[in-house]
Amino acid sequence: MSDGPPRVGIVVAAHDELTRAATVAALRRLGADVRIELAGSDDEALDRVREISADLLIRDHASAQRLGTLIEGLRPSDPPVVVIVPAGQDRLAVKAFREGAADCVTRSDDYDEVLPVVALEQVRRHRAARDRSRAERRLRDLEELNEHIIQNMNSALVVLDTEGRIAFCNPTAETILGVPAGELSGRPAWTLFPNTPRERVLFSRTLDEGVRYRGEETVITRPDGTLVPIGVSCAPLAGSEGQRLGAVAIFQDLSEVKELQQQVLQTEKMASIGQLAAGVAHEINNPMGFIHANLFQMTEYLGDLRRLWEHVEALQQAAADGKPDALRDAAEALEKLAREVDARFLIGDLENAVRESLEGSERIRHIVRDLREFSHQGGDDRELADLNQCLDSTANIVWSMMKHAAVLERDYGTIPPVLCYPMQLKQVFMNLLVNAYQAIRERGEDDRGEIRLRTRVEGDTAVVVVEDNGIGITSEQRDRIFDPFFTTKEVGVGTGLGLSTAFNIVRRHGGTIHVESRPGGGATFEVALPLRAPEPAA
Repeated sequence: MSDGPPRVGIVVAAHDELTRAATVAALRRLGADVRIELAGSDDEALDRVREISADLLIRDHASAQRLGTLIEGLRPSDPPVVVIVPAGQDRLAVKAFREGAADCVTRSDDYDEVLPVVALEQVRRHRAARDRSRAERRLRDLEELNEHIIQNMNSALVVLDTEGRIAFCNPTAETILGVPAGELSGRPAWTLFPNTPRERVLFSRTLDEGVRYRGEETVITRPDGTLVPIGVSCAPLAGSEGQRLGAVAIFQDLSEVKELQQQVLQTEKMASIGQLAAGVAHEINNPMGFIHANLFQMTEYLGDLRRLWEHVEALQQAAADGKPDALRDAAEALEKLAREVDARFLIGDLENAVRESLEGSERIRHIVRDLREFSHQGGDDRELADLNQCLDSTANIVWSMMKHAAVLERDYGTIPPVLCYPMQLKQVFMNLLVNAYQAIRERGEDDRGEIRLRTRVEGDTAVVVVEDNGIGITSEQRDRIFDPFFTTKEVGVGTGLGLSTAFNIVRRHGGTIHVESRPGGGATFEVALPLRAPEPAA
């Protein structure tokens, strides 16, 4: 197949055989790439024109009186018509032009030279017009498509001029911003962020620096005071010569995404508690067991004390009556019963039982309190929290599960209160502790593993370290452990969201989480949190 220009198609409708033969002979001079189709009537000529997508239609003078009807039957995309007239018949040529012919060629001595030139010129004009029409139609289609996409896209689109004022916005932008387009036009874009200095607003940075920013999260404020989290990308607009024309920003409302993240966060947290349920139940069952046994024993002691009290009342009555014999008998009976029930031991043991029961109930109260605090979803506002207490209470919950497999060492440094989301950080510590325990279990050795918790302050950063001597992490796994849904555990054991959730929580606090490990050498997770973290973007 040739890669050159498309083949030229010409339809010839000539009733006169001599004219038809001369016309075909003249057109043959155009070369082998010209396809010539003959038609015996106007209707057949129209059919041939559309069948081969012809570039030119040539008519002879014999049917010139019906030329207008033929041309009226042509579509805008159909080719031009060249009419062949006899020599000296200028009147026929004028009439043909009036009827709509593109050109006329006189059947003279130089006919075989003139006709190819005229034909090529008309073919060139037709193709140029057709290409221009296609380009215009394509441009219109693209404009309509772009307009449709812009008006109906799920993302908001805002165009800014060089002064940072809103020049255009689509309906989605109006919905997210809560302001009609008429009120947005000409408004400085940084006014959408009243709580952020102008130089820190993403739009302003793009205009000032001429730099593209992608995928940043921030918060806009609607006129009614509602805060809307958005993910925004902003890029400068430049002219053909590089001059700045403004900027374009595309952003999405992340409210549903943030809500879903909170639901996933809470679901992952409750899943962690579910894994610990058996161990926690055992931890509660132990103190409940000896509290129940003590209560049973105290019930028996209460019966003995009641008998002693009855003898004390008899002694009091004998003393009141002033009868020496009765008083002596009552005293002897009381002394005998006291020896029988071993009153001194009874009172001492009762005191011990009460003290043990109080300690057991206090232990249960602490377990329930830690569980309740951990399972609580937490508020939207940050608060000052003691990281050591967050880590320690979380370790107390996990300890019920891991105490038969690992030894827990704690080395807490002095850390000032940190402004954070404590419930979320507790989930980070929970995930790291559970992973450490599972890594020790997968090691499969008989001796108990070790989990070491350390905290310290480095400059303006609080550091929390969770270290284990489990199976460790391969280099391939280390590159993916923070990816959502990536897990090395068996189906039903891990969701692959634990470390991903921890990573996102730490990042939200403006911190970092780093892991060092080698296969068989355990793993060390280090969480670094700023003591004075900036307000999160969203």
